[in-house]
Amino acid sequence: MLFTSATFLLFHLAVVALRWVLPRALVGPLLLVSSYVFYLSWGPLYGLLLGGMTVLGWGVALGLERGWHRRMLLGVSVSVVLGVLAWFKYAGFLAAQGAALLRLAGHEVGAGHLDIVLPLAISFYCFELISYLVDVHRGDPAERSLWRFALYVAYYPHLIAGPIVRAGELLPQLRTPSDFDGRRFSDGVFLSLVGFTQKLVFADRFSFWADEVFAHPGAHASFGVWMGVIAYTGQIYCDFAGYSNIARGASMMLGLELPENFRLPYLSTSLTEFWRRWHMTLSRWLRDYLYISLGGNRRGSLAQYRNLFLTMLLGGLWHGANWTFLFWGALHGAGLAVHKRWDGFARARPWGVVRERAGYKVLAWAATLVFVMVGWVYFRAPTFTLAHEVLGRMFLPAAGPDALRLEGSGFPAGLRTTLVLTLALGVVHGLGRFQVGDRLHAWLPAPARGVAWLALVLACYLLAEPREQFIYFQF
Repeated sequence: MLFTSATFLLFHLAVVALRWVLPRALVGPLLLVSSYVFYLSWGPLYGLLLGGMTVLGWGVALGLERGWHRRMLLGVSVSVVLGVLAWFKYAGFLAAQGAALLRLAGHEVGAGHLDIVLPLAISFYCFELISYLVDVHRGDPAERSLWRFALYVAYYPHLIAGPIVRAGELLPQLRTPSDFDGRRFSDGVFLSLVGFTQKLVFADRFSFWADEVFAHPGAHASFGVWMGVIAYTGQIYCDFAGYSNIARGASMMLGLELPENFRLPYLSTSLTEFWRRWHMTLSRWLRDYLYISLGGNRRGSLAQYRNLFLTMLLGGLWHGANWTFLFWGALHGAGLAVHKRWDGFARARPWGVVRERAGYKVLAWAATLVFVMVGWVYFRAPTFTLAHEVLGRMFLPAAGPDALRLEGSGFPAGLRTTLVLTLALGVVHGLGRFQVGDRLHAWLPAPARGVAWLALVLACYLLAEPREQFIYFQF
């Protein structure tokens, strides 16, 4: 059930209705059954793995709480979780790379392809299981109820693509279901509709020009390729932020709060700030369970830079089994280390106050955005050859087709759409900087909020161009 499908809308509305009419004692079982129905709709075998991993995490946590060889138990259990993730996500990639190395050595081998189907959401629930086990090892209480823990892992609004929720954020809400709150329900509807608009009106329409440019970069000159990369920059944000907003809004309609995952990341004036605004629940997971475990900033500047680089390198690998993802992570790791170095250097100098001036912030914002866009090229391109062709068209314009080539009396349709959506996304970021939308929705009386909802529904109905599932489903 895709979030943007009619099937999911009917399913979710039915669950919402039952949630608020059933007694409190039945809310948990209702949500657990609904979550497994949702997940099994993608494939029955997926549920067996999800259930098995859930029982493993629940049992190991109880053992950790009781002091059963705590360090060894944590190490073995985390290794098992990572091993399962590695098998499904990276075994095929490693087999292909091994076969390539053998061929370079002169051995006759096949392609090394393993036909392994990646279970939906495995990266997300594996990360949640690891965070839970580590938190219990650090002293948090283990959940005694198996069904409640299973609901924490499988809760359907966040299961497929996050936000990555910690047990301490969701389990207390599951133990004591809240009473109906009309304001929170209203905010949930609004947030979901914003998410649908981001996905159906922005992300899917951005994808037309992004797909065209990444499929045929040689057919476009610098301007068209720049707009293609801008289109993908808008697409991946609106796609993933849209999913997160639908998930958070759907959960609020059920009386449960999920953490914020995006906070206008393209307003960032540094790469460090960008990662505080982009996929925030992944950023904090990498910080708390990888960066800090590597030593964080406790052993001097060089160790901090190394830990930043390794954290982002592994974060890139988490996104997919491809060298371009690994390079994307390395690029961001190096960028974060350079920014940390520069920030510390400038702060210690008298002229460092220039960083607070408007002109510097504008330049820092532009440099950060261009850096992020270059990174998205490697993230989007399946090969380095394609990525470098796109970047070459962007930064080394050569003789080729007219950058402003016209079709009839104007730009190609996909390019025109991209220009309009880019302007609209810029306006939305500008208004969001002052929380205009949230404040306006909170200020409006109930009838006016209904009109705002209807306007968003009509926008989705009239302007939607559904083309594909959510980008982060593949991770």
